[in-house]
Amino acid sequence: MQFFPSREIFLQIGDNITIRWYAVCILTGAVLAYLGAQRQGRKAGYDGEIFDDIFIGALACGIVGARLWYCLFYDFKGYLSNPISIIQIWDGGLAIHGGVFAGALFILIYCRKKNYSFWHLAEIVLPWVLIGQCLGRWGNFANQECYGNIVDESYYDGILSFLKKGMYIGGNYRQPMFFYESTLCLLGFILIQLYRRTGKKVRGCGMFAYLAWYGAIRFWIEGQRTDSLMIGPFRIAQIISLVFMAIGIAGLLGLFEKLIDRDKPVVIFDLDGTLLDTRPAIEASFLHVFEQYLPGRQFSDEEKAGFMGPTLQQTFQQYLPDEDTEKLVEEYRVHNRKMQKELVKAFPHAKEMLDYLKANGYRYGIASSKTTEIIKLGLEAAGLQDYFDVIVGVEEISKPKPDKEVIVKGYQRLGGRLDNAIYVGDVVSDVEAARNAGVYSIAFSSNPIREQQLIDAKPNKLIHDLKEITDILQEDHRWTSNLM
Repeated sequence: MQFFPSREIFLQIGDNITIRWYAVCILTGAVLAYLGAQRQGRKAGYDGEIFDDIFIGALACGIVGARLWYCLFYDFKGYLSNPISIIQIWDGGLAIHGGVFAGALFILIYCRKKNYSFWHLAEIVLPWVLIGQCLGRWGNFANQECYGNIVDESYYDGILSFLKKGMYIGGNYRQPMFFYESTLCLLGFILIQLYRRTGKKVRGCGMFAYLAWYGAIRFWIEGQRTDSLMIGPFRIAQIISLVFMAIGIAGLLGLFEKLIDRDKPVVIFDLDGTLLDTRPAIEASFLHVFEQYLPGRQFSDEEKAGFMGPTLQQTFQQYLPDEDTEKLVEEYRVHNRKMQKELVKAFPHAKEMLDYLKANGYRYGIASSKTTEIIKLGLEAAGLQDYFDVIVGVEEISKPKPDKEVIVKGYQRLGGRLDNAIYVGDVVSDVEAARNAGVYSIAFSSNPIREQQLIDAKPNKLIHDLKEITDILQEDHRWTSNLM
């Protein structure tokens, strides 16, 4: 085994196994792009496994597409006469435009099959392709590709001196176009990430920014190269770059907004403290249990407010850590069932808001930490039992909020997507769960004691009356929590 036996080779193992710098650079760039996209994707609500699928599929399709594109426009007849040479990519010869087209096609098919938004995923993934391209270009350096016109030796005095030896090609020094493109890809990535963090942006902005930026730099780079792929007198990469720029700029200007899928968002509600004023029943049931195990214990208004939000198990473990938690939960539920008709009622304007959703064709449901039985009892007590066909109760989930599981089950049951869903809740864990799911959060504040906590949780909207939801739905929003 020998490292760096020649300029092009990274590792030689025996006589038959050769790992080239070209492959190392491409794969390193691809892995970094994958890790970065996966990290941002998780923040946007996607499971990491989705990016495993995209990485493997888009990388494989991208390499095939890049190679076929190169073979088609470099020496199609030559490759056709010797088909085995088409797969010999270790000798160089990949065209990034072909890779982008093939990788994007894979993502599009994948999204259609899995019911994800292509625009949303491409917005996250494509800017990270610039990182892959940034590192991949150094594979061209190892193979002495992607170079420009002949320059004087003095061109490499100073900051570019470390490239001098490698850019002596065919008896002359050449412009390091690979280096300029690599640097501009890195700069573009940074600028796009900054852009995505600021202001109101069009849907698919990350994808459109990538197309506009890479199209512009590649058009310039290609004009300086002397090893371009040609079709007649035209440079293929420049033609495609012009197309990229046109699509990217038009997209950033919002000209494709009408073409982007903008279905009405699905609306998912928490129950306690959101649709139903269940606080009196919850307090009464907790106090009923605590009177038996903590006789004489007085609870402040702030402590009572803290009963709302955590799971029953969490609250009982906080105050009665030495008792059988499940026994306490069952005692609570027995009492709470009795309290439903007497103490539970709908918040003001809940019926009017639900009537609006129903009349305007919105899909909506409940995703709560209560059992389905108690949810139905509460809805019946408040006269809302005929409004909901989709209910996700605690018995269907394995992880409580702020985990996203209950919300994900809700929008999936409603036939929605994470990039087009709203979750309405009343406590911090609801806002955090919405953020973890990547969906738009509306925090309903009916208790002044908890309002500052809700504000600190930074929901997308804070409301004090359920009728405000109808106004929010008429606004032009990207129904996601975040993209970063």
